[in-house]
Order: sequence, then structure tokens, then C-alpha cells
Amino acid sequence: MTMRIVVLESSPHQNGASNTLAGFFIRGAQEAGHTVKILDVAHMDLHPCIGCFKGKDVGHCVVRDDMRCVEQALTTADLMVWVTPVYFYDMSAQLKIVIDRLHCFYANLPGKKMLLLATAWREDEEVMTYLEGLYHALADYLGCQDLGAILARGCGSPETICASPYAAQAYQMGKSIG
Repeated sequence: MTMRIVVLESSPHQNGASNTLAGFFIRGAQEAGHTVKILDVAHMDLHPCIGCFKGKDVGHCVVRDDMRCVEQALTTADLMVWVTPVYFYDMSAQLKIVIDRLHCFYANLPGKKMLLLATAWREDEEVMTYLEGLYHALADYLGCQDLGAILARGCGSPETICASPYAAQAYQMGKSIG
């Protein structure tokens, strides 16, 4: 079955470690015949949630920016891939903006699949603990099927990703998604 996959890249470094990891996943998914749309949310015109609650009534966020593009992509996707570097135990602020703004249309997301690709310079176990907890809670809250995560510890540069087993894991994950 061909899937519509939306990859939300959130690193301020377009050629950084997390986007490099995502590239391996994307290549595998495309080779498996899936359609992949990449949204570089770190470089889109996205503003923080203003907590107005108006969007919940109309079914989309009322703030006029690129979130409409994100909404459309996520509501038509079969799989959402959240891609982030880890900054101070958590996701990038750029990805957090998107998550905060899901409030207006999250009712359209139950049943979708999601997975997490994350990179961190540090190698210790606790560096990903909070991010992993938030990701699992988000999948549960949205009613999405959690397909897992690749948490690339000790991989803060494209070179360390390419030399790590995480590159092959991401490629294989993309290749076997279905």
C-alpha cells in the first residue's frame, strides 16, 4: 500500500544532523514507492499560538501564516514524521510551534501513523528522555499509531549520522513502512 508521508523537518540547520537522518528515511520510503512531502517548518513563516481558541470553532488556525500548508499536509497524510535536533532535552522551538498549533485541527488526525527522528550531540540515555515522553504523549493524545522513534545519540553532525548505525536504521524504517 502506497502511503502519503509528511516529513516535518525542524532544524535551523538545513544540512544538519537531523535532516541528514531524515534523508535516509526519505530515500528508503521513496524507494518503497511511498509519496513523501517534506515541510521545512524551521524556515516557513510560522508564528506561535496566541491562545485565542477561535480556530477550534472554524476548524483551522486563524493566524495568517504558513500553518495552513502544514494543516493541509497533515490532514491528508497517512504518516507524520517529526524530525528534530535535541536542544536542552527537548525538540526544537520550530517544531514546538507546529505542535502547539495542532489544537485547531487535531480532530482530523486520529488513526494516522507517526514516528520520531531525533539527533543529539550527547550520548547519555537521559538526553532523549523528555523528548521521547512528549512524543509518546502526543501520539496518544492525537489518537495516532506510534510507529516508534530513532533517537540518534552522539550524532550532532551530518558526518556522525552517516558513520553511525542510525543512518541504516532510518533507511530501513523508510523502506519497510507500510
